[in-house]
Amino acid sequence: MKNLSRVLQIIWMVVGAICFIEAYTSFTSPNPDMNTVYLFSGLMMFAFFRYFMLRRKQFIQKKKDGKFD
Repeated sequence: MKNLSRVLQIIWMVVGAICFIEAYTSFTSPNPDMNTVYLFSGLMMFAFFRYFMLRRKQFIQKKKDGKFD
């Protein structure tokens, strides 16, 4: 359970990276579908937002537990 937060952080980062790649390939294709680009871009921003919020939560918890010198 202790590593669940770290696993979720990694999953959100991977989802964000995959969405970035998909949005880029959709945008640079010869016939770009802008709805797909917007969808993957929005999901990418949401994934990175969730990643940073989980990192912040982990930082605050470590600070509260006194694990910093």
